[in-house]
Amino acid sequence: MILDEIVLHNFGVYRGRHQFELTPVSAEKPIILIGAQNGAGKTTFLEALQLAFFGKLARGQLRGTGAYEDYLRGAINRNAPSGDGAEVKVKFRRTMDGQEQLFEIRRAWSARAARVREIFEVVVDGKLDRVLTSQWNDFVDELLPPRIAPLFFFDGEKIEHFADLDRSSEIIGTGINALLGLDIVERLQVDLEVLEARKLGDNGSVDLREELSMAEAELREAEQRARSENDSVASVRVKAERSALMLERAQAALESEGGELFASREALTVERARLDEGLEHARKELRSWAGEGAPLLLVPELLQSAAKQSEQETEIEASGALLTLLADRDKLAISKFEDFGAADDLIQEVKTFFMKDRERLGQTASQKMHLFLSSSARTTLATLCGEGRARTLDTQKALLERLDALEDKRDDLERRLASVPAAESVAPLVKAVSDAEGAQRQADIELDRRIQARDAADRDAAAVRKRYKAKLEKLINLQLQREDASRLFRHSAAVRQTLSLFATQVIQHHIQRIESHMLEGLQALFRKDDLVAEVTIDPKTFAIELRGSDGQVVAPDQLSAGERQLFAIALLWALAKASGQAAPTVIDTPLGRLDSQHRTRLAERYFPYAGEQVILLSTDEEIDGRLYQKLAPHISRSFTITYDTDGKGSQVKPGYAFVGKAGLEAA
Repeated sequence: MILDEIVLHNFGVYRGRHQFELTPVSAEKPIILIGAQNGAGKTTFLEALQLAFFGKLARGQLRGTGAYEDYLRGAINRNAPSGDGAEVKVKFRRTMDGQEQLFEIRRAWSARAARVREIFEVVVDGKLDRVLTSQWNDFVDELLPPRIAPLFFFDGEKIEHFADLDRSSEIIGTGINALLGLDIVERLQVDLEVLEARKLGDNGSVDLREELSMAEAELREAEQRARSENDSVASVRVKAERSALMLERAQAALESEGGELFASREALTVERARLDEGLEHARKELRSWAGEGAPLLLVPELLQSAAKQSEQETEIEASGALLTLLADRDKLAISKFEDFGAADDLIQEVKTFFMKDRERLGQTASQKMHLFLSSSARTTLATLCGEGRARTLDTQKALLERLDALEDKRDDLERRLASVPAAESVAPLVKAVSDAEGAQRQADIELDRRIQARDAADRDAAAVRKRYKAKLEKLINLQLQREDASRLFRHSAAVRQTLSLFATQVIQHHIQRIESHMLEGLQALFRKDDLVAEVTIDPKTFAIELRGSDGQVVAPDQLSAGERQLFAIALLWALAKASGQAAPTVIDTPLGRLDSQHRTRLAERYFPYAGEQVILLSTDEEIDGRLYQKLAPHISRSFTITYDTDGKGSQVKPGYAFVGKAGLEAA
């Protein structure tokens, strides 16, 4: 099936009439690229397709959880002229038995007071087909069954729900049953049980018929409650996922405005005070060092001269002190010589020696002193001129290095504090994060509550079903004496057993195909070529198990967020291939939060081969100039949707405007 055209008139944000030509120009160019910023109408385009094809059957895929008429009323552009109403028209083609047929489906509606009037028409090969119009639901169930439509029409942000290996069994089971029509087999089994009950009632007493009727009514009511609770869980889960997305966006906005720095401002202030205290202590130590003999290191030559002068003055002081002592000693020595009767020549010679010696010491002692240093000062001076100089300089170096390091840290801290945003600038963002966290908590609480209610309803339905079957079996045994009923029961049981065996074997056969398709998709999309070498699916639980090239199981936490999203895409791709449906693939927000390498993989290995026709609804940040160049050889047509504030509605222009001129060349 190929979509040729879609026309939107006053639908959602599209005010007035807007047309998209969607026919690919060749099989080698299957991609139709539609770009738009958030809120301009990408998701509305996807909803228009789902609404056109499925009408009320698409309620699970459309926004809102109210009645169908309420949705149609809300889908009319609020700025459109009163009474104009809205319209969605889709033209497509398909080939059956070698013959091509052209279809045009049209849904138009308008709101009058409390009533919404809808018109639906199907035109085949240019002629209105009233029979097909009235039987469209049966026809579209063969053309593109609503239960498998999400495999072809999907929102890239929502597929993360299937990116969990534990959750993926849910879509595998749903997809298998939908693709193979096994829900019909299950319905047949239930119908056979109902037939047995009716046959038993026909052949039993009035009491038996009433008892069976009551049991059947109880079962229907329990199953209806279970289905209703399951629908509620699905609706609440969507709200919880949206709340999580809003929280993530609020946190990202806060972080981009410096929220992390703002949160750490108190710790930074404490750190600054600690550094200031350290700096003051370091400066105090440096002042103390400088207050001792350190300044003298600035004049080493003068210091050496002072040391030399100090030595000379020490000698002068010693000579003066010794001169006084020697005068007394010499006088005593001459007296001793005279007492012992020494010769006069000897005495005269000794006197001359003593006199010359005193004259020599007197010359030294008579030299002028300048420093008059104490003994401790002389010791300090000698230390500064010797080994103490190196130690003093090392102490200076260590103190200065410590001071420089502390000042560098202080400067860096000041820069960080200067970049902390003002409280008034981030307060709205902080409040937005807080509100989003509260909304997510409430959504999670509501989801848990609905899941518990669903599980309780499922348990109640299972218990009622068990009682019903037990009662049915008991009553069947009571009626086996009736030949006709007995034969019917035997054949019915055999048919149910055959149907069960058929379902098991069909599932086993098709699961192998899905495993093969999925492995092929994962190896094409993952940049780690050896990450997944084997995919197995349990035919009973539909649980998926991945194994690497080393044969080891790949646990879910081994996959990055991007790889889990690629896993979900590969899963949908495999199911779409297994379906055998030649339907177009329409992807809203195709790249999500994938990194550049994963985006490149999708652009090179998935989008060009996802189907005969691939419609991508991208934001300006997803498919940029680099990715556009990779997709360009496969693009047939491109459009850009922009919101016109003056016109109060979205406008459609040819070409992909988000890469400049390159976007216009593929129009």
